[in-house]
Amino acid sequence: MRTRNLLFIACAIVVAGCGSERPNSRNSDAAPSMRTAEPRYQLANQCFIARHQGTGGYLQTSPSGSVSLVMKPADATPFFMKPTRLGHYVFFDTKERFLSQTSAAEVPASQLENILKQLGQTVEGLGDFIDLNADVHPVADGVDQVGEQVTAQSLVVSGAVREGAGRSLAMQAKPDDSSEWRISGAADALDVVNVVTEQGLLAEFGASQFRFIPATGCTDFPEISVNAQGEPFKGRNPDGTVFGYAETHMHLGGHEMFGGRLGYGKPFHKFGVAHALGRCEENHGPTGELALVDVVVNPNQGPPQHDVVGWPTFKDWPSYGGQTHQQTYYMWLKRAWMGGLRLMVNHLVANEGLCLLWPLKGTDCNEMETIEVQRQLVLSLQDYIDAQAGGPGLGFFRIVTSSAEARRVIESGQMAVVLGTENEKIFDCGEFLDRPDCTEASIERDLNTWYERGIRAIFPIHLVDNAFGGTRLTDEPAMNALYSVANLVETGHPYATVPCDGPDNIQPNEAQVESRSIFDTILLMFTNPPPVQPVTGCQRNARGLTPLGDHFIHRLIDYGIWVETDHTGTLARNRIFDIAQARGVPVFSGHTGEVSAKTKDSDRILQTGGLISQLPDSTSTDFITFVNDLEALHLKLFGNTRELATGMGSDINGLHIQARPREDVATKPLKYPFKSYDGRVVFDKQVSGQRVYDLNVDGVAHYGLFPDYLADIQMQPDGEKALKYVFRSAEAYLQRWAKVERARKQPPLKN
Repeated sequence: MRTRNLLFIACAIVVAGCGSERPNSRNSDAAPSMRTAEPRYQLANQCFIARHQGTGGYLQTSPSGSVSLVMKPADATPFFMKPTRLGHYVFFDTKERFLSQTSAAEVPASQLENILKQLGQTVEGLGDFIDLNADVHPVADGVDQVGEQVTAQSLVVSGAVREGAGRSLAMQAKPDDSSEWRISGAADALDVVNVVTEQGLLAEFGASQFRFIPATGCTDFPEISVNAQGEPFKGRNPDGTVFGYAETHMHLGGHEMFGGRLGYGKPFHKFGVAHALGRCEENHGPTGELALVDVVVNPNQGPPQHDVVGWPTFKDWPSYGGQTHQQTYYMWLKRAWMGGLRLMVNHLVANEGLCLLWPLKGTDCNEMETIEVQRQLVLSLQDYIDAQAGGPGLGFFRIVTSSAEARRVIESGQMAVVLGTENEKIFDCGEFLDRPDCTEASIERDLNTWYERGIRAIFPIHLVDNAFGGTRLTDEPAMNALYSVANLVETGHPYATVPCDGPDNIQPNEAQVESRSIFDTILLMFTNPPPVQPVTGCQRNARGLTPLGDHFIHRLIDYGIWVETDHTGTLARNRIFDIAQARGVPVFSGHTGEVSAKTKDSDRILQTGGLISQLPDSTSTDFITFVNDLEALHLKLFGNTRELATGMGSDINGLHIQARPREDVATKPLKYPFKSYDGRVVFDKQVSGQRVYDLNVDGVAHYGLFPDYLADIQMQPDGEKALKYVFRSAEAYLQRWAKVERARKQPPLKN
């Protein structure tokens, strides 16, 4: 703190008079659970004045931004205490400013930090790009390490610039890291320490302890609303099963999958919605012209240009047809939970090939590093949601690692979150020119590590071929072209194909697969790019499950990890079904667009005891058609629907569109307000800042509109029946998960 601020504070204490403390008018708003939480957590989202225990003075801010101590509580500034994480806060005053230990060189230091970070990440990307096979691993690793060192030094250099200019206590309009304060201790003497300087607030006066006194007059911290009233269900259904539906395939951290700069936005930010969903120009350019993937994935989207402003206007994004803006902000998740969502399978997602092709980088392209970044994001999200709720374990969002734990969480009324992976080279098991990049020993080491980190569902194969086998080819021309290029970059060869009727008549290892030399591959990349499939009729991948892939599937089952079969090529998937049935475990199809024995192997999935979930990317009536088709197949295979259940696998934040409005909404709209499926919660139109969302107009523009989508399903013919099966899905997943656990043969090793 600078000398002039110390003198100002000291003078204010001397000249100020005495007075009574301000009464509490907000305490009745506190959640009951918060009254029993530790004192440092009870400050969450409440209004207080702060009394310095060393001097007896109260914090006061001036219009100029200076901070002083006054002796009259009536003169104190009320602060809205917004949690940034558990036990950490920003002090938000009535002029919407943040209490900070600000540096005079914050702007140039931030600019320098960003330049050095981008340089380091570019060098890391170069290391990833040249890492074609084991022969060049040492060189690639060396380049990657240089990039990591440059990135690390960006914090050191920028920190030195900040500290060199000195810091002072002041209010500032835009928060930075010095705006965050750690709070601990007893209720009448809470210690307040800045997270950057590690100095106590006003420690110069002999103490940094404060008493926080409930107050009125705060300016509420900006936040998105749930626009729902009621108490979500907790407990068990009358038959002993859990309540709720399952989201079986989604990506909270999808914005990180292509180097962190293709998409924009985060499910939360420690400084709030204005930073989580602010302006996307940093990734998409000043007029949104870099949001090219939206056009590739959804040609009806129109030109990529869009209004870059998110909060508070949200003029152009998020939208049901957009793919490059965050759609799972935590308050939108909360609204979905209030609508009956009780089990979520969040897949950590990455694609190194597409990451390398995209020029802008915010993180390394290595897939396992990207997955770890997303895992940490989800852990931090749980922490953040708990902090908003008033303490550890009090939020609606709980990460689980067993079916029994998930059941307890759901019965308590919270949402169980399962961590899975969906990437091209799980455990770095890619292949280049048919040479695998991993071994059984490396797989065992990594499988144990990631099991300990909480992974319970894995896609062995995703969008490109890898060391385990061939991917499922898409019939969508634009996406097939994109994935074909990525496959060539990753593997050194284009997709090998057979006619669609071939896989039913070919054993997994009988198909002819053409490999190329590195020289041929380079020539192909630059002179004759791979063709868009299908070129002469329907084609499927000729690569089956490799011997290493066979081993991997068995080891997943040994560990009690779910095997996800969407995206796996037909030959490889047939072999997975054989293994699963022999081992007595179900497989999972968490996001599929149709029920078909011919093209989706739906019959074989159900015959393993597995579950199939709809990819709800169309209207509510189309969703009902899917459920009816699934019901018919279930009846054909088993003669009854006792075990029939289906979840919703939105693939949100995963380069996939969401449901559009029905064609007949003009004559048969969803009417607001509406009640949740169980009738316990009443929903109005969702409001995000200045934007009012209406399913009839906007479709499922973001995750908070799934309760609206469910209500729209319910009002259609056969809608009640469809939702009966949907609201069985949380229980159905728990039962299948328990069956997978019972087949486990190897407990995880201890690292």
